[in-house]
Amino acid sequence: MKPTTNKFALAAYFALTNCILAVQADPQLDLPPINPDTQVPESFYNAPTPRTPTNPLQVLGDFDRSQRYGPPYAGDGLNDDGADDFRNGQTYDERMRYGYPYPTRWQNFSRPVADSPFSDYNNNNLDQQQQQRDNQRYANHNYDNPNDRLNSNNRFADGFDDRQREREQNSFNNNPNNDYNARFNGAAVPNGDPNIPYDPNNRFANERNRFENPYRTNQDRFNLNNERYFERQRFQEDRRYQIELEKLRNLLVETDQRGSLECTANVAAQWNFETNVNEITQAEALNTQQHYVDFLRLVAEQSKTINKDLILDRRLYRQLMLQSEAGPNALPIETLDRYNRLINEMLYIYNEASICAYQQPFVCNLRYIPELKEIMSKSRDWDELQHTWVEYHRKAGREMRDGYEQLVDVMAEVAYVNNVTNGGEFWYLPYESANFRQDVENVWEQIRPLYELLHSYVRRKLRDYYGPNRINRIAPIPSHILGNMYAQSWTNILDIVIPYPGRKLVDVTPRMIEQGYTPVLMFRLAEEFFTSINMSAVGPDFYRNSLLEQPVDGRRVFCEPSAWDFCNRHDFRVKVCSEISQKGLLSAHHEMAHIQYFLQYRHLPKVFRNGANPAFHQAIGDAIMLSISTSKHFQTIGLLQRSVDESSYDINYLITMALDKVAFLPYALALDNWRYDVFSGNTNKHMMNCHFWNLRERYGGIKPPVLRSEKDFDLGAKYHVPANIPYIKYYVSTILQFQIYRGMCRVSGQYVPGDPRKPLHRCDIYRHPEAGNLLKRIMAKGASQPWQTVLEETLGEGRLDGTALREYFAPLEEWLRLESLRTNEYVGWNYDGDYCRRSIETANLQVTGGYYNAATGPVIMQLPIILFVCWFMSFLWHRT
Repeated sequence: MKPTTNKFALAAYFALTNCILAVQADPQLDLPPINPDTQVPESFYNAPTPRTPTNPLQVLGDFDRSQRYGPPYAGDGLNDDGADDFRNGQTYDERMRYGYPYPTRWQNFSRPVADSPFSDYNNNNLDQQQQQRDNQRYANHNYDNPNDRLNSNNRFADGFDDRQREREQNSFNNNPNNDYNARFNGAAVPNGDPNIPYDPNNRFANERNRFENPYRTNQDRFNLNNERYFERQRFQEDRRYQIELEKLRNLLVETDQRGSLECTANVAAQWNFETNVNEITQAEALNTQQHYVDFLRLVAEQSKTINKDLILDRRLYRQLMLQSEAGPNALPIETLDRYNRLINEMLYIYNEASICAYQQPFVCNLRYIPELKEIMSKSRDWDELQHTWVEYHRKAGREMRDGYEQLVDVMAEVAYVNNVTNGGEFWYLPYESANFRQDVENVWEQIRPLYELLHSYVRRKLRDYYGPNRINRIAPIPSHILGNMYAQSWTNILDIVIPYPGRKLVDVTPRMIEQGYTPVLMFRLAEEFFTSINMSAVGPDFYRNSLLEQPVDGRRVFCEPSAWDFCNRHDFRVKVCSEISQKGLLSAHHEMAHIQYFLQYRHLPKVFRNGANPAFHQAIGDAIMLSISTSKHFQTIGLLQRSVDESSYDINYLITMALDKVAFLPYALALDNWRYDVFSGNTNKHMMNCHFWNLRERYGGIKPPVLRSEKDFDLGAKYHVPANIPYIKYYVSTILQFQIYRGMCRVSGQYVPGDPRKPLHRCDIYRHPEAGNLLKRIMAKGASQPWQTVLEETLGEGRLDGTALREYFAPLEEWLRLESLRTNEYVGWNYDGDYCRRSIETANLQVTGGYYNAATGPVIMQLPIILFVCWFMSFLWHRT
């Protein structure tokens, strides 16, 4: 019987042939020059056209900066809106997944050598005679039968003995030293029997590794795929395979070095622009970013040509997969141009949105920042708040609906070119979980009882303030009276809902001014906090290079707090126009936490120098803020004479935190669940607006102040929607920060579950090296492992867990429960009618009040009643 040519035999042949070719030329990436000597173009591909700024904050903060790379991390969570005004808090590698405003510059990608086992090149087209000659030439190298390379005993032949394969597989599964077997021993395998092999394709197995994706479509994008493990293991035994593997390692080292240089040049240009805003630095920043984007796209395209199925090294596999992720930049140039054009057009509508002031029709230049945000946070006039909300959502959102419907179609193409089933799945790729959406839903169910108690209490306080004729005691809360345009943070209505008005919250600002605090002193204090927990000092270069306050030389500076990694393992900076206040002190510690993260993972390759997932940087910064905002910490550093341990203060403090942290969760969950449904096709594009309000009511018990319709597009008023920036990372970071905080407090002994003397909300890890050692273990891993593995190895928690947040707010939850019993307040909310209708004439009548939905119907349904009333009145008039 004529032996059949096997693909593994071909790959082995190509490996050996490549060793010979490697003597002549190493297969390296065809990379462009680092700094090409080109003139700054007058206009850029898909870049925004520079314009005369009428409002510098609006132009620089929203329009221009949204089209380029800002700093890797910024102080989101430090403004009045929680995570609202944070614009570009993503890393460069993370932004790569969601899109760049530029196409590639170099289109001629080099094809890898065809005879490499790491190449997907079609080997069947090779000359068969040459192949037979080579088979004979290399027949006596590392094969079972040197006289017949393709006989039945050859482990690379199609006629390989199935029983031998089974023996090898059983030997692999039963090997106690095997990493895979160790993971699934005992309770990890069915009935605790280690002899039962693990089936990675069984999506319903209880013992399935929770870190692996059971869905074949998106499986193992960043981790080693076990499906062909045994075939690849046989390749590993071949010396020629090892030679190719070493060449691949060298290739990745080269890519890492070049990528770091390109990144450094790009970050430097962005820094120069944001610290000296003018047309020249803006043009240089845009041009440098375009060059960097082209480089990353080129690396991603060429990395995809390497056959990853033959890589056994998990770390190497993950590094190659991460640099192969191109996101929207994998689109064809024409489609990428359309993608960027749609986003630019929607952002232009968003940035130009302005409304007329309430009862002032000739004052019509009010923008969200700063005028409308100020009105929504401080006004207590129901009609003014309603006018502001309705007009802004009309101007910012309605005009971009058509563009967003087109973006939904393009997102389907983005998913296709990235080998993902739909745009919704692509949205959650960085979280490396097959059931990520179900995971966040499960966490929400853990937190929901606390939120419902908070919602009930706030609704009662608002009803007492505005009257029962406007707020129903069992209905959802109208969104415009919660102190925020999006009702995502309720801290601005603290004056209405504070439980103990006579017990003021701690404010150390006067003491800071009295003691002569300066911006440098605040950051020195933040550095000392981290060194006290056995972490690194930042060094003098940090203070010399950072911008910590508004320059006195008159330069225009974009002052949003941000931390900068210059990608060279030693240059880390902060840019912030510090204010001497308690808020400024918290901001300094938050930014210093990002710097510490940079320091701890700087030893890793560039593709791993990032958070374990997009939420980790923010979560760690916020976890540190939980510690330093306690009265105990302020007392320790001399800003309070004594710690405040009264229960009334605790309740006021905790409800302030809950109005920001807990109230934010249902908004973030509804927003990105809405986008998931739209991108995946679960929701029709013609029902987008109503679907969002259904989600807002279901998760958060929030309804619009007036009846809405599909003529509106209320999501367009939120920056992250037209900019197409994911929002779920803020949800994840809010959960993670309490998990990390609880872990640090436990190891330092500052939190003992069940001990009323050491509650979680009073924990301060200052001067506790045990907490810092735990934090260093989290930070040092960077993105080199799945985030679930990082949590498992450091905290013993391999998933998102809402119990830490519940433990933090346990005293408040108990107080809210007793308060609801005392006042006989209804906990939860009832659906009181449609808040949005697809096509109705009454949608623009602005029907107001707490019962507008149940009381108002379509005009067409009311015509018989109206005609009858008119006839009856006419009849009475004639009778008289």
